[in-house]
Amino acid sequence: MTESDIETEIVSGVPVHYHGDHTLNLESDYEHIYLEDCHDNEHVNALGDDGGATTALYAVASARYLAEKTETLGNVLREPYTLRTTRDAEATLAALRQHIEALADVAEGLGVWLDAAHQRGELEEKPTSAHEELTKAAVLLRAAGLPLREVTLPGDRSPALDMDTLVAGVTEQLRGHGIEVAEVRVYEWQTVWELGEGRHLLLSREGGWDLGFPTGDGERWTSVGFGLYCWYAHPAQIAALVAKKLAEYPA
Repeated sequence: MTESDIETEIVSGVPVHYHGDHTLNLESDYEHIYLEDCHDNEHVNALGDDGGATTALYAVASARYLAEKTETLGNVLREPYTLRTTRDAEATLAALRQHIEALADVAEGLGVWLDAAHQRGELEEKPTSAHEELTKAAVLLRAAGLPLREVTLPGDRSPALDMDTLVAGVTEQLRGHGIEVAEVRVYEWQTVWELGEGRHLLLSREGGWDLGFPTGDGERWTSVGFGLYCWYAHPAQIAALVAKKLAEYPA
């Protein structure tokens, strides 16, 4: 780099030397916050870390990520087997109470930020109305959470969480879908339901479920997953997923 490549400007009474074109594009970096891929669990995990300053990158990305995942949670909870026991429901209910209280804190926090921005002279006008509405929202959110404190759930009567119950429950549910179960083999590392016509349902020790379909020679199998990776899933859910996948691979 030569002297001709260096551009000097006076900024706030201080000479600033720009070496080449490799200066930061602050506006471009800021706009990255609002890209679709810029909100994930890494931003959430880093939010509020001790010893680190919180910036808009983490706050905005975390707000968007949590909103999307909360919406997703609401959708999947409408499915009949998302939770396994009443204990799961109680834990989710406790988290919901905490979430509503946290949302009220977020509303209040926005009001605090607006006041601070106004004090710095970075708003066109005093945010009186916005601050009042955010405060009102926080009050309403906390009031909305009060009925949840009165929610009590019935005792649990879901299928027991043991291997015998799992084997029996899955077998019965499969038969209820018209699926033949010839025998079940339980090994240390996997459990296999023989489904007839050379097909089998396999549960690995790690909790992965797969269906095995014989190839043309009958000596080898093609393994096909159906999106379940949890050994303590409800037997009815397991059987329903198996039946759906088998319908895609007729014998």
